[in-house]
Amino acid sequence: MLNKDYNRNVSLQCATCGSTCSFVTDEKTGVITCKRCNRVYYGGYDEIVNLNQKRIADEVDDVKKEVEKDIQKELNKIFEKFK
Repeated sequence: MLNKDYNRNVSLQCATCGSTCSFVTDEKTGVITCKRCNRVYYGGYDEIVNLNQKRIADEVDDVKKEVEKDIQKELNKIFEKFK
């Protein structure tokens, strides 16, 4: 059976400069600022996630393809036994 871990982490990018590791969060307000370009996300984490939907969807599609491929391999192994 499949014992593979399909969990993935998607690095969120700044919509302005593309940086993935330069975010600072104001704990009181939830506002996030990119340290690299100083873009302010007043909507906080939810705004950045919304702006990264394409990256997230692409990663989900990649995982789906990987799962389909692995399932096909497993099915082929199972049906080989019946030949």
